[in-house]
Amino acid sequence: MPRALRILALLFLLVPLGQAGGVAQHAPLRVGIYSNAPKVFMREDGKAAGLLVDLLREIASAEQWPLEFVPCEWRACLDALSAGDIDLLPDMAWSEERALTYGFHQVPALHSWSQLYAAPGNQIRSLLDLKGRRIAVLAGSVQAQVLPGVLTGYGAVLVPVPSLEQALVLVEESKVDAAAVNNYYGEAQAGAHRLVATPVVFNPVRLFYAVKAGRHQDVLDAIDKHLNGWRADPNSVYFSTLRHWQPTGQAVVSTALLWALAATVGLLLSALGVASWLRSEVAVRTRELRDNERKLSTILDSVDSLIYIKDAQSRFQYVNGAVCRLFKRPASAIIGQTDAILFDEEEAKMTRAADLAVIEGHQRFVSEERLHGKVYLTTKIPLVDGEGVTQLCGITTDITPQKQAEESLRIAAIVFQSGEGMCVLNPEAVMIESNQAWGRLYGQAAHELPGTPFPAFSFEAGGGDDRERMWELVREQQSWQGEVWMRRVDGEPYPAWLTVGAVRDADGMLTNFVCTQSDISARKQADEKILQLAYYDPLTGLPNRRLLYDRIGHCLGLHDRTGRTGALLFLDMDNFKDLNDSRGHAVGDQLLQQVAARLRACTRDIDTVARLGGDEFVILLESSGTDAQEAQQHADIVGNKILSALREPFEVGGAAHHASCSIGITLCTGRKDELDDLMRRGDLAMYEAKRQGRNTLRFFHPSMEHEVTYRMGIETELRAALLHSQFVLHYQGQVDGAGMMTGAEALVRWQHPERGLVNPVGFIGIAETSGLILPLGRWVLRTACDQLALWAANPATAHFTLAVNVSVRQFLQADFVEETLAIVAASGADPARLKLELTETLMIEGVEETIGKMRALREHGICFSLDDFGTGYSSLSYLKRLPLDQLKIDQSFVRDVLDDPNDASIARSVVALGKSLGLKIIAEGVETEAQRSFLAEIGCEHWQGYLFSRPVDAATLEELAA
Repeated sequence: MPRALRILALLFLLVPLGQAGGVAQHAPLRVGIYSNAPKVFMREDGKAAGLLVDLLREIASAEQWPLEFVPCEWRACLDALSAGDIDLLPDMAWSEERALTYGFHQVPALHSWSQLYAAPGNQIRSLLDLKGRRIAVLAGSVQAQVLPGVLTGYGAVLVPVPSLEQALVLVEESKVDAAAVNNYYGEAQAGAHRLVATPVVFNPVRLFYAVKAGRHQDVLDAIDKHLNGWRADPNSVYFSTLRHWQPTGQAVVSTALLWALAATVGLLLSALGVASWLRSEVAVRTRELRDNERKLSTILDSVDSLIYIKDAQSRFQYVNGAVCRLFKRPASAIIGQTDAILFDEEEAKMTRAADLAVIEGHQRFVSEERLHGKVYLTTKIPLVDGEGVTQLCGITTDITPQKQAEESLRIAAIVFQSGEGMCVLNPEAVMIESNQAWGRLYGQAAHELPGTPFPAFSFEAGGGDDRERMWELVREQQSWQGEVWMRRVDGEPYPAWLTVGAVRDADGMLTNFVCTQSDISARKQADEKILQLAYYDPLTGLPNRRLLYDRIGHCLGLHDRTGRTGALLFLDMDNFKDLNDSRGHAVGDQLLQQVAARLRACTRDIDTVARLGGDEFVILLESSGTDAQEAQQHADIVGNKILSALREPFEVGGAAHHASCSIGITLCTGRKDELDDLMRRGDLAMYEAKRQGRNTLRFFHPSMEHEVTYRMGIETELRAALLHSQFVLHYQGQVDGAGMMTGAEALVRWQHPERGLVNPVGFIGIAETSGLILPLGRWVLRTACDQLALWAANPATAHFTLAVNVSVRQFLQADFVEETLAIVAASGADPARLKLELTETLMIEGVEETIGKMRALREHGICFSLDDFGTGYSSLSYLKRLPLDQLKIDQSFVRDVLDDPNDASIARSVVALGKSLGLKIIAEGVETEAQRSFLAEIGCEHWQGYLFSRPVDAATLEELAA
């Protein structure tokens, strides 16, 4: 920084000002800190530092203010101060605009000015050197407010940046030419970016600590008090802080140099006065030139033709408004571009070839061009600079309408003899001419029609003669078109689309009528068929979902207007799939048609019975009651009537068939935009009826929705649990008749971050229905095998077997065998020590597939146990085919085995069956010695339950086994 400017800065700082009062003790002051070294900045260790920070700390120490420093970018600091998120912002330059938003103390903390910094050899000596230069400036800063006025007429471009550091970085990377920063920051940081100060200095300012307007006046008064005291004492902490933060090596300036500097400043002011006069003269001439350019631009922009100038490389140098409108872009987005950017490949090749013909041929070029689907007449003129063509001027005019008119004249003669009936009449509606198609439609030769009146027609089928009504409309509106019923010469009616137009001369006198007609009989039939397909179910003839939604909307609107309430009945046939699978889809379709007929018989004419698809029906009971209670009673009556009707036997496929249905009911209340919610509530009620045993009806209750919401929430949390490894395995020991622990069953637990340890009953069912049981099952199997391998290395647990539960869905995966073997191999566990527990459901779903997979795994030593035996479907024919090793007596039988004779009998039967099949028997849920003794007496000598071990972690189980 030039030494003279440093002296001026020092002179600004030595101006004495008045003193303010002190402040009382304060709550912590939140101080915004942005990067503007050496005045304010955050050090690498996260602490605030800088000249103004040190001064503030001195004041805060004296005033006993706790300080809290808040780092932020400059713009964010301003916004935070305005919002009250910080209390104080150092290093704010005062301006009239800012004084409206922020509060300032009286005594300036510092004086500063702004200066341009650029790379060495930048050639910036004055404002005149800034033409075309890009200058980085801190967004929202005082420089950003002042520079536009300073640079008016000099052609510089301002580039806003979020921080002063970014401004210097952009100059260093040659992305801008210079950066406008304050002298303190420039002197401190420019060297680190290999930048130097330019002679361009502007905007001396006073720097303050700022607060939000109307707040913290006591803080501002205290700052004034300390600044006044410090500024009066050259040995105060104020001047020692200045010396600490100023760059080293600054020399003391002599009085003679100060006088020389003053003289230089005088000469500079004189030069600035002359320069100001010259600028005013230039400004006048510039305004005149701009006025002329503006007038010319206005004229060119008002022309519909495309006017443009291109250079020798076909880059646009100028475009008028029509070009901008064509491309829907501003001129700035077109200038510098080529046709390759603005047109498709073929159009760009065509325009480039025309450009080359002008530039290389040095001659005017005229051609027709097809661009963007339109036809243009283009004239391109070479612009000569010296001896060569450096640019061309193009004028392109849209001649599409003219081309279309020519084509229309050519086509008109062809059209008149087309397949559509056409005729021309005089003002009295008497035929002058008609084509052959008109004659065929009318049933009389075309050459016989001139001189005859226009044929009679009616607007509606079977209506009277409406010709006069139509002629009146045409005379008033100049044209008319619509669907009519024409009559042939023999009187036969047919539907037609008739178009009539009035032709007038230049004086507005009616000269002719021109008519066209086409037979729309086929279209009418097609429309009726389309309507049927669009709104009705083709199998049953019932309204489909689209028509149902329309009528529900009408029902909801009626409820809004009158308060009358309707009801929706969602009906699903019970076990319909069994009929389809056993007797075929044709028989199933017969049943659906008969169901549709019975549903219509159970409802009123104003009600809607719709089929949504498959075996799902929805009945809309419109206007069922004056209020919700009455509507519910009516819906209940109709629902039970339907249940009774559908219980009667059906005659399908030559045999009787008994059917039933489940019905969910919800009332039609709410807005039309809640229709999907209404359908969902009815669906929930229907599935509740299914869960309650089928062949019944249920009304929607909010708890049903809450249950679905709960299940969805659990499903979402399960996905997160899988992602964040929130599951753990516990192990419940299994013992033999000698009381020795022979192994354990792996039981998954969910370590929920909020609800703690969750048992499987709280999430396994949801995991099954959502499909998350697959990744969860893989994790359980992998973790269990890893633990089994660890136990094998410990002599105390090397004999352990480990039982792992496998879900039906997991077992039926196509790659289950390969995946299981890969997991076992990767863990290093002994497959003979792994026991997979399957449920009886697998004996229903894919038993042959189940047997095949079990045998494949059995070949590798893996054992199988049938879990919960006796609680479900147990087919002995399938049971004896399964390669099982063990049967497990379910705890539901063990619990009451001493009190319930039935449970005792079942336990004996399971033991006897297992022994007859050569299987081992284990009972789960053994909690008392009496239960263990009874089971031992009937031959069950392996047990599992709280009597021996609760589910515990692996380490605890090892301690129990020791």
